[in-house]
This record gives sequence, C-alpha cells and structure tokens, in this order.
Amino acid sequence: MMNWLDFMTRTDGPRVTYLFRAFLVTVGGTALMATLAVMLFPTEAQGEPAPPPPFIGFVILWPAISTLAIWGVLVGAKRLTPTYWHAAGLCTLVIAGLFGVPAGMQGAMIFAWPYFIYALTFLAWQLKSDFDACLMTFLLQVAVNLVPALFLFPPAE
Repeated sequence: MMNWLDFMTRTDGPRVTYLFRAFLVTVGGTALMATLAVMLFPTEAQGEPAPPPPFIGFVILWPAISTLAIWGVLVGAKRLTPTYWHAAGLCTLVIAGLFGVPAGMQGAMIFAWPYFIYALTFLAWQLKSDFDACLMTFLLQVAVNLVPALFLFPPAE
C-alpha cells in the first residue's frame, strides 16, 4: 500500500528509532496537511486569536485522552475492516470527524494525518501488548505536541 510507511508496522527494532521516524512522518505530514488546508479552505481572521492551551493539558492530558479514544475506536474498526491499514483509515475518519470537523474543514484536515499515524502506531504495537500500544502512541503524541507547545505557542505572561 504505502511502502514508505512500511516501517510503521515493524516493531522489532529500537523503540526510540521507531518513535523518531514516526515523529518525523507525523510532523512533516501535518505541516503539509496544514498548508493544504489553509490553501484549500481559507478562513477570514476573526478578532483576537485564541489563547494557547495549558502546557500540561496539551502535552500530557490530551495525548492520554486521545490514546484511549484511538483504542476505543480501533476496537470497532478492526472488526469492520479487512486490514489494519483500513482500520487506521476508519479510525482517522472517526477521530477527525469528532474532533476536527467542529473546528471546520481546516481542523479536520489537520487532524487527519497525525491520527492516521497514531492509529498505525497503536495497531502495530498492540501486536505486542495493549500496554505497548498505549505507551508508544502516547509517547508519539507527546513528542508531536511538544513542537507547537515549545515553538508556536507564546509563553504565558
């Protein structure tokens, strides 16, 4: 299917290497999706920008909740789809629909790519154990969320 993503299904190497490669694919793909979303679905600026989310909530709490949501959606998606790739795609549609669409098409597009990667990560590591799946998916999300938390959001005054 996507040969350049085949590493996502390989859990026999070092975990740090897996997380680093998944991090690069997630951040790069999300940047591309964000660029496309802004170009395809421009929105008018509306007043003051929203304040940045709380650091702990964005970097720790949201990845924990999100990982549990992915797990729950994948329980059903694996029963409805023929392969893990399809299950990851269905999970992405559900998560982007629940969390992204309320923010508009830009939000849905930006949510889609990282959640596809998170779902693949969960499914690959679930073959070892549910704990490994939750841990690796959580750690990947923490690493990805650290990028905007440290570099894009202004520090609280």
